[in-house]
Amino acid sequence: MSPKIFSWILYAVVGLFFGVAAVVKVVDPEAFLTSLLTYEVFSYDVALALAFFAPALELLVALCLISGWWRQGAALLTFFMLLLFIVLVAQGLARGLEMDCGCFGENRLQTGGDYMLKIGQNLILLLALATACFFERKAPSR
Repeated sequence: MSPKIFSWILYAVVGLFFGVAAVVKVVDPEAFLTSLLTYEVFSYDVALALAFFAPALELLVALCLISGWWRQGAALLTFFMLLLFIVLVAQGLARGLEMDCGCFGENRLQTGGDYMLKIGQNLILLLALATACFFERKAPSR
């Protein structure tokens, strides 16, 4: 398999992940707002703004990663969104919170294992994104 095809497959996987997550949040923004409040780091007003802004941003990066339009910028933005999410989940673990991550509807994080699974999932997405960027750079240009 060529490096270009391999990188596109990885971008598509990450993009689909973000696209599905965005659609779930768009369908039920109130549930996502409730999830954001379980992190106990956002005021109600900030959480309300995020409940509408974050899904739109996720959908945009998903479309860019899959289509190739503005892919480098979308990959960088996705990288920082994943890092931020890891930090938010880790703070919940450190504080002993029972949270709902809000990624795909209700997803309670109650045990250390739940938290580690969610952090691991996002680390895998980061690795897939970094690998896609690496192989895209290795691919011969047209």
